[in-house]
Amino acid sequence: MARTTNNGPHLKIRPTRLKDFHELLFIEEQAHIYPWPESTLKWCLEQPHLRCSVLEDGKTISGFTIYECVLDEATLLNIAINPEFQGKGLGRLLLKESLVALDATISKVFLEVRVSNENALQLYRSEGFTQIGERRNYYPTASGREDAYVFELDLDTYRKISITD
Repeated sequence: MARTTNNGPHLKIRPTRLKDFHELLFIEEQAHIYPWPESTLKWCLEQPHLRCSVLEDGKTISGFTIYECVLDEATLLNIAINPEFQGKGLGRLLLKESLVALDATISKVFLEVRVSNENALQLYRSEGFTQIGERRNYYPTASGREDAYVFELDLDTYRKISITD
């Protein structure tokens, strides 16, 4: 189901379609230093337990999210904003809207983030995620591996707060 946001008449979040694949691949390759392989992204779009959404303005996709949903938990596997649209608050908007759009049965959301990704760390913390752990040598880097922080969000509480915003 498409969900119109409060940030403009044409900006909406909607489920991803297979025909969006090439745009998503372009965003993935531009937005990440170490992007997912084409086969991984395509596989994600085909899985029924993964929730893939895009943020679009009219016909232009500016970003996407991919969540893995199992029972009452979800894990944010990927979030990406086209670099052309970064710095305009669309990452925060996409995160917020995609969280609220998750099935009502989801009560917790988890994610991993590079310890060096200050922008993402600030975003997640400001949206109510709390650090619950660390994964050693989780992400590749040019000189080896980098640790990841593990974050958790109580989605039931987040939904209550976002309704009043």
